[in-house]
Amino acid sequence: MSAVPRTDRFDGDWVALLGGVRVSRQWMTRHTPELLAAWCEAMPEARRAIAAEILRVAAEMESEPVGRDNEPADPAWEAVARRIDPRLLDGPDWRPLSASLTRAAAAGYDVPARLPALAASPLPDRHPARELHWRLLDDCPAALPVPDADGGSATPPPR
Repeated sequence: MSAVPRTDRFDGDWVALLGGVRVSRQWMTRHTPELLAAWCEAMPEARRAIAAEILRVAAEMESEPVGRDNEPADPAWEAVARRIDPRLLDGPDWRPLSASLTRAAAAGYDVPARLPALAASPLPDRHPARELHWRLLDDCPAALPVPDADGGSATPPPR
């Protein structure tokens, strides 16, 4: 058995693409189906470029629309996040996570109960809010931004 870690490891819905970065297979099927198919069929040496493109697309899509990031995060989410891991509030990844928490709650998702469960597996030292955001999107598809009429990312108005 080889001691070299594999970059094509599957962990439930999560696929380890490069250097331990995991992406939801369900998300890739919805948003980058051609790249997912190419990655699955590629030889190991070609996978790096395909994985980099998948991650580039994911980073672009993960960002909230301009203007929405300037709205203050819900203090209730800040309190929940602080109890889980204060690092979640640091850096630019907090606002997109907070916006997704608002969408999830509007859809009936029990954020105060479910978010700690999603964070039960250790969060990485780098970008813990981004990792928790991915876990939330996997657990609650309603937390995803809804495309507007022009195909851009838009958050539905509060109910």
